[in-house]
Formats: sequence, C-alpha cells, structure tokens
Amino acid sequence: MIKFKFKTASARFGALATAGLAVVALSTTAMTSLAGFSAQIVNNANTFSAGTMQLEESQGVTNCFSTGSGLGGTVTSANSANCAINKLVGTLDQLPSGTPLTTTVTMKNTGNVTASLESLVFSACSAAAASNANGYVGSDTTGFCGKVDFSVGIAGKCLYPASATVACPSVPTSAGTLAGAATLGTIDQNSSPGMVLLAPGASQAYTFTAMLDSSATNADQGLAASMTMTWNQA
Repeated sequence: MIKFKFKTASARFGALATAGLAVVALSTTAMTSLAGFSAQIVNNANTFSAGTMQLEESQGVTNCFSTGSGLGGTVTSANSANCAINKLVGTLDQLPSGTPLTTTVTMKNTGNVTASLESLVFSACSAAAASNANGYVGSDTTGFCGKVDFSVGIAGKCLYPASATVACPSVPTSAGTLAGAATLGTIDQNSSPGMVLLAPGASQAYTFTAMLDSSATNADQGLAASMTMTWNQA
C-alpha cells in the first residue's frame, strides 16, 4: 500500500522562519563588515578677506591719511579725514601780477588694492575779508575768485588748465582761475590729461600754483579766496 506524507502549515512556517533568520544573520554580518571602513577630510583652513584702500597726502613733514589715524589704524565706513595742507599756500598780502605761490603735494596709495578711480574735486570758491584786512575790505567778493590765476600739474602735463603736451607754466595765467576750477568741478583718470591710477605703494606728485591776476583792482584789496579740494581714490 502506498503512503502519502503531508506537511502541516505549522511545519512549513517553521522552515520559512528558519530560512529568514539565516538571511538576516548573513545581512547583518555583511553590514557590520562594511561599517568598519570610513574616510574623512576636514577643511579647516578656509578664509576670506577684504583688501585695503588707504590714501596718504604729504607735503614736507606733514602727512595726512584717509583714516585720520596715521598709516594703518581703524578704518571707519567713511574712510575720510580732513587735512590742513594749504594748496593755495595761504601767504597774505598778494599783489596783482605778484610772485606766484607754489606748493607740491604727494598722493600715495598706502593700501593693497590698485585704484580704479583717482579724482580731485574742487568745491565752489568764495571770497571774504582776509585775516589781516583790518576792516579794509574790497567790494568785489563775487568776482575775486576769477582773478586768482590757478593751475594744477604733474610732470610734463598740466591738469588744469588742461594741456596734455606741456607742463603748467611757472607763472599761471587767466586761462585757469579758482572760479574756472570750481566750474570744472572734477579732474579724474578719464580727464585729458588725466590723473594717475595708483597701484599699492605707488605715489604721484601734484604741483599747485596761484597768483593774483593783473586785472585785479582796488575792489579786490583785502580779500581772501577759499576753496575746498577733495582727493578721492577707489
């Protein structure tokens, strides 16, 4: 007689569970083996820094810095400071067609960034009583600035009044006056001739000359002209 053997459901479940446990065990062993390998790179030298832009104006033993605190120092958001260098010299008691007053200042880029802008800005010119006028003051306060002949030059060129081929004359003429400079407003690197763009550590000398024109009259006696001039570098 032929006998048939049947496996119960519980037996089949047991076999499947045993097989499943075996697979899990193998998988766990493989994962444990792989987790034993690792690699890492730490970038701990990442930095980012800004350049420095500082401007120095010097005349003899006088030095002025845009920070207002000497070479280096704390830089404010304005990076601007007043300077007492008098580019009109300031000598009192000038006469028509008298002695030209000349001074040379040197501008230096003391930062570490090459400038892309250099400019000299002339403010409006005004006239009032000179400090030693003693109450004897001419009436031509509106016209006096136009009678102060004025020039600004660099080696071989005159920036104002403009001449790209020759230096400013040693004796200024009425071709350039304080009133004319105020009307011009600005000289920069794009002017013709233009100012010199300064690399870090580079400098440029500028010569300023002023003289009372021969056209001055008694109405110009005892007057003094004033004009703010501002250097810019960026």
